[in-house]
Amino acid sequence: MKHNHIIYILAVASFILPSCQKVIHIDLNAADPKYVIEGNVSDQTAIQTIKISKTVSFESSNTFPAVSGALVTITDATAGTTDTLTEGSAGMYMTTAMAGTPGHTYQLYIRSEGKVFTSTCTMPQPVTLDSLYVSKSVFGNTRGAIVYTDPAAKGNYYYFAEYKNGVQTDNIYIRNDDLVNGQVIDQTLSRGGGESKLESGDYLTISLECIDSAMYQFYYTLQQTKNQNAATPANPQSNIVGGALGYFSAHTSSSKSVLITQ
Repeated sequence: MKHNHIIYILAVASFILPSCQKVIHIDLNAADPKYVIEGNVSDQTAIQTIKISKTVSFESSNTFPAVSGALVTITDATAGTTDTLTEGSAGMYMTTAMAGTPGHTYQLYIRSEGKVFTSTCTMPQPVTLDSLYVSKSVFGNTRGAIVYTDPAAKGNYYYFAEYKNGVQTDNIYIRNDDLVNGQVIDQTLSRGGGESKLESGDYLTISLECIDSAMYQFYYTLQQTKNQNAATPANPQSNIVGGALGYFSAHTSSSKSVLITQ
Protein backbone atom coordinates (compact mmCIF):
# COMPACT_ATOMS: atom_id res chain seq x y z
CA MET A 1 0.00 0.00 0.00
CA LYS A 2 1.11 3.51 -0.72
CA HIS A 3 2.28 5.60 2.21
CA ASN A 4 1.11 9.14 2.67
CA HIS A 5 3.03 10.20 5.77
CA ILE A 6 2.62 13.75 7.02
CA ILE A 7 5.95 15.53 7.56
CA TYR A 8 5.76 18.39 10.05
CA ILE A 9 8.17 21.12 8.94
CA LEU A 10 8.09 23.44 11.93
CA ALA A 11 10.94 25.70 10.91
CA VAL A 12 9.56 26.72 7.53
CA ALA A 13 5.89 25.72 7.29
CA SER A 14 2.80 27.23 8.85
CA PHE A 15 1.95 25.82 12.30
CA ILE A 16 -0.20 26.62 15.34
CA LEU A 17 0.61 25.65 18.91
CA PRO A 18 -2.40 26.78 21.00
CA SER A 19 -1.46 24.78 24.11
CA CYS A 20 2.27 25.50 24.16
CA GLN A 21 3.35 28.28 26.53
CA LYS A 22 6.97 28.38 25.38
CA VAL A 23 7.71 31.25 22.97
CA ILE A 24 9.97 30.17 20.14
CA HIS A 25 11.49 32.84 17.93
CA ILE A 26 12.22 31.58 14.42
CA ASP A 27 13.14 33.65 11.39
CA LEU A 28 10.57 31.83 9.28
CA ASN A 29 10.84 33.79 6.06
CA ALA A 30 14.63 33.63 6.00
CA ALA A 31 14.80 29.84 6.28
CA ASP A 32 16.33 28.18 3.24
CA PRO A 33 14.19 25.56 1.48
CA LYS A 34 15.02 22.01 2.52
CA TYR A 35 14.59 18.78 0.66
CA VAL A 36 11.87 16.44 1.94
CA ILE A 37 12.35 12.75 1.13
CA GLU A 38 9.69 10.08 1.65
CA GLY A 39 11.09 6.68 0.68
CA ASN A 40 9.74 3.16 1.06
CA VAL A 41 10.87 -0.34 0.17
CA SER A 42 8.59 -3.15 1.33
CA ASP A 43 8.60 -6.93 1.08
CA GLN A 44 5.39 -6.79 -0.97
CA THR A 45 5.65 -7.15 -4.73
CA ALA A 46 4.87 -3.62 -5.83
CA ILE A 47 6.31 -0.47 -7.39
CA GLN A 48 8.63 0.94 -4.72
CA THR A 49 8.59 4.75 -4.54
CA ILE A 50 10.76 7.65 -3.45
CA LYS A 51 9.04 11.03 -3.26
CA ILE A 52 11.17 14.20 -3.29
CA SER A 53 9.93 17.73 -2.65
CA LYS A 54 11.08 20.96 -1.02
CA THR A 55 9.81 23.03 1.87
CA VAL A 56 8.35 26.48 1.35
CA SER A 57 8.51 29.75 3.25
CA PHE A 58 6.15 30.48 6.15
CA GLU A 59 3.94 32.79 4.08
CA SER A 60 3.60 30.35 1.17
CA SER A 61 1.00 27.62 0.82
CA ASN A 62 1.67 24.25 2.45
CA THR A 63 1.98 22.57 -0.95
CA PHE A 64 5.61 21.48 -1.20
CA PRO A 65 7.00 21.82 -4.75
CA ALA A 66 8.13 18.57 -6.36
CA VAL A 67 11.80 18.03 -7.21
CA SER A 68 12.26 16.73 -10.76
CA GLY A 69 15.34 15.57 -12.60
CA ALA A 70 17.09 13.91 -9.66
CA LEU A 71 19.25 10.81 -9.90
CA VAL A 72 17.75 8.23 -7.52
CA THR A 73 19.08 4.72 -6.93
CA ILE A 74 18.29 1.96 -4.46
CA THR A 75 20.99 -0.63 -3.83
CA ASP A 76 20.40 -4.01 -2.26
CA ALA A 77 23.77 -4.12 -0.52
CA THR A 78 23.23 -7.74 0.53
CA ALA A 79 22.53 -8.98 -2.98
CA GLY A 80 24.88 -6.50 -4.68
CA THR A 81 22.27 -5.11 -7.09
CA THR A 82 21.34 -1.50 -7.88
CA ASP A 83 18.11 -0.18 -9.38
CA THR A 84 17.97 3.30 -10.93
CA LEU A 85 14.49 4.73 -10.42
CA THR A 86 12.52 6.49 -13.13
CA GLU A 87 10.45 9.61 -12.55
CA GLY A 88 6.72 9.18 -13.09
CA SER A 89 4.70 12.16 -11.95
CA ALA A 90 6.79 15.16 -10.88
CA GLY A 91 8.97 14.34 -7.88
CA MET A 92 7.81 10.71 -7.68
CA TYR A 93 10.56 8.20 -8.50
CA MET A 94 9.62 4.56 -9.00
CA THR A 95 11.06 1.11 -9.55
CA THR A 96 9.51 -1.63 -11.60
CA ALA A 97 7.41 -4.05 -9.55
CA MET A 98 9.70 -5.78 -7.07
CA ALA A 99 9.73 -7.04 -3.49
CA GLY A 100 12.35 -6.32 -0.86
CA THR A 101 13.91 -9.20 1.07
CA PRO A 102 13.81 -9.38 4.89
CA GLY A 103 17.30 -9.27 6.37
CA HIS A 104 18.74 -7.41 3.38
CA THR A 105 20.27 -3.95 3.73
CA TYR A 106 19.08 -1.24 1.34
CA GLN A 107 20.95 1.95 0.46
CA LEU A 108 19.26 5.04 -0.95
CA TYR A 109 21.27 7.50 -3.05
CA ILE A 110 19.88 10.81 -4.35
CA ARG A 111 21.73 13.51 -6.30
CA SER A 112 19.90 16.72 -7.16
CA GLU A 113 21.15 20.22 -7.94
CA GLY A 114 24.63 19.39 -6.70
CA LYS A 115 23.38 17.98 -3.39
CA VAL A 116 23.71 14.34 -2.32
CA PHE A 117 21.48 12.54 0.17
CA THR A 118 21.94 8.97 1.39
CA SER A 119 20.32 6.57 3.79
CA THR A 120 20.77 2.95 4.82
CA CYS A 121 18.08 0.70 6.26
CA THR A 122 17.99 -3.04 6.96
CA MET A 123 14.62 -4.72 6.45
CA PRO A 124 13.57 -6.63 9.61
CA GLN A 125 12.15 -10.13 9.62
CA PRO A 126 8.38 -10.20 9.08
CA VAL A 127 5.70 -10.51 11.75
CA THR A 128 2.22 -11.57 10.68
CA LEU A 129 -0.84 -9.58 11.68
CA ASP A 130 -3.03 -12.43 12.95
CA SER A 131 -6.35 -10.62 13.16
CA LEU A 132 -8.13 -7.26 13.08
CA TYR A 133 -11.43 -6.73 14.85
CA VAL A 134 -13.65 -3.85 15.97
CA SER A 135 -13.64 -2.65 19.57
CA LYS A 136 -15.92 -0.18 21.36
CA SER A 137 -14.63 2.22 24.01
CA VAL A 138 -16.55 2.94 27.22
CA PHE A 139 -17.78 6.09 25.47
CA GLY A 140 -19.11 4.07 22.52
CA ASN A 141 -16.38 5.07 20.05
CA THR A 142 -15.47 2.47 17.42
CA ARG A 143 -11.79 1.52 17.22
CA GLY A 144 -9.70 -1.05 15.44
CA ALA A 145 -7.95 -3.72 17.53
CA ILE A 146 -5.19 -6.05 16.36
CA VAL A 147 -3.64 -9.33 17.44
CA TYR A 148 -0.09 -10.46 16.61
CA THR A 149 2.71 -12.45 18.23
CA ASP A 150 6.00 -10.75 19.01
CA PRO A 151 9.01 -12.97 18.17
CA ALA A 152 11.21 -14.45 20.90
CA ALA A 153 14.19 -12.37 19.78
CA LYS A 154 14.32 -8.91 21.33
CA GLY A 155 14.50 -5.62 19.47
CA ASN A 156 11.32 -5.54 17.38
CA TYR A 157 9.73 -2.26 16.32
CA TYR A 158 6.30 -1.79 14.80
CA TYR A 159 4.37 0.88 12.93
CA PHE A 160 0.67 0.35 12.29
CA ALA A 161 -0.54 2.18 9.18
CA GLU A 162 -4.29 2.85 9.25
CA TYR A 163 -6.43 3.19 6.13
CA LYS A 164 -10.05 4.35 6.24
CA ASN A 165 -11.95 3.58 3.04
CA GLY A 166 -8.66 3.13 1.20
CA VAL A 167 -7.12 6.45 2.32
CA GLN A 168 -4.32 6.49 4.87
CA THR A 169 -5.16 8.48 7.99
CA ASP A 170 -2.77 10.80 9.87
CA ASN A 171 -2.88 8.60 12.97
CA ILE A 172 0.50 7.40 14.22
CA TYR A 173 0.52 4.06 16.01
CA ILE A 174 3.88 2.58 17.04
CA ARG A 175 5.13 0.01 19.51
CA ASN A 176 8.33 -1.78 20.53
CA ASP A 177 8.77 -5.03 22.43
CA ASP A 178 10.65 -3.66 25.44
CA LEU A 179 7.90 -4.81 27.84
CA VAL A 180 6.14 -7.46 25.76
CA ASN A 181 8.94 -9.48 24.19
CA GLY A 182 7.75 -12.85 22.90
CA GLN A 183 4.13 -12.30 23.92
CA VAL A 184 0.83 -12.45 22.05
CA ILE A 185 -0.27 -8.82 21.70
CA ASP A 186 -3.94 -7.83 21.67
CA GLN A 187 -3.83 -4.07 21.14
CA THR A 188 -6.57 -1.50 20.64
CA LEU A 189 -5.56 1.42 18.44
CA SER A 190 -6.92 4.37 20.37
CA ARG A 191 -8.17 7.29 18.32
CA GLY A 192 -7.72 10.84 19.63
CA GLY A 193 -10.59 13.26 19.97
CA GLY A 194 -9.55 15.30 16.94
CA GLU A 195 -9.42 12.33 14.57
CA SER A 196 -12.21 11.25 12.25
CA LYS A 197 -14.58 8.66 13.69
CA LEU A 198 -15.13 5.18 12.38
CA GLU A 199 -18.75 4.68 11.44
CA SER A 200 -20.94 1.89 10.12
CA GLY A 201 -20.12 1.25 6.47
CA ASP A 202 -16.47 2.34 6.77
CA TYR A 203 -13.83 -0.08 5.51
CA LEU A 204 -10.87 -0.23 7.90
CA THR A 205 -7.46 -1.61 6.96
CA ILE A 206 -4.47 -1.93 9.29
CA SER A 207 -1.00 -2.74 7.96
CA LEU A 208 1.53 -3.99 10.51
CA GLU A 209 4.98 -2.83 9.42
CA CYS A 210 8.15 -4.21 10.97
CA ILE A 211 10.60 -1.30 11.01
CA ASP A 212 14.13 -0.70 12.29
CA SER A 213 15.08 1.38 15.34
CA ALA A 214 15.87 4.51 13.30
CA MET A 215 12.41 4.48 11.71
CA TYR A 216 10.86 3.91 15.14
CA GLN A 217 12.62 7.09 16.32
CA PHE A 218 11.32 8.95 13.29
CA TYR A 219 7.73 7.95 14.01
CA TYR A 220 8.17 8.57 17.75
CA THR A 221 9.41 12.13 17.25
CA LEU A 222 6.74 12.72 14.59
CA GLN A 223 4.12 11.53 17.06
CA GLN A 224 5.49 13.81 19.77
CA THR A 225 5.41 16.78 17.41
CA LYS A 226 1.90 15.96 16.20
CA ASN A 227 0.65 15.67 19.78
CA GLN A 228 2.62 18.79 20.84
CA ASN A 229 4.21 16.91 23.71
CA ALA A 230 7.77 17.86 22.89
CA ALA A 231 9.32 20.43 25.25
CA THR A 232 10.71 22.25 22.23
CA PRO A 233 8.87 21.39 19.00
CA ALA A 234 11.22 20.17 16.30
CA ASN A 235 11.20 18.31 13.03
CA PRO A 236 11.06 14.49 13.26
CA GLN A 237 14.40 12.74 13.64
CA SER A 238 15.38 11.85 10.07
CA ASN A 239 17.52 8.89 8.98
CA ILE A 240 18.57 10.76 5.83
CA VAL A 241 22.22 11.89 5.63
CA GLY A 242 22.92 15.18 3.86
CA GLY A 243 20.54 17.64 5.49
CA ALA A 244 17.17 16.55 4.09
CA LEU A 245 14.01 16.05 6.12
CA GLY A 246 11.97 12.87 5.94
CA TYR A 247 12.78 9.17 6.01
CA PHE A 248 13.82 6.03 4.14
CA SER A 249 12.10 2.87 5.33
CA ALA A 250 12.81 -0.75 4.38
CA HIS A 251 10.02 -2.67 6.09
CA THR A 252 7.85 -5.75 5.94
CA SER A 253 4.09 -5.45 5.77
CA SER A 254 1.15 -7.64 6.83
CA SER A 255 -2.41 -6.31 6.44
CA LYS A 256 -5.97 -7.10 7.48
CA SER A 257 -9.25 -5.35 6.66
CA VAL A 258 -12.69 -5.26 8.24
CA LEU A 259 -16.03 -3.66 7.39
CA ILE A 260 -17.45 -1.58 10.23
CA THR A 261 -21.02 -2.76 10.87
CA GLN A 262 -21.65 -1.42 14.38
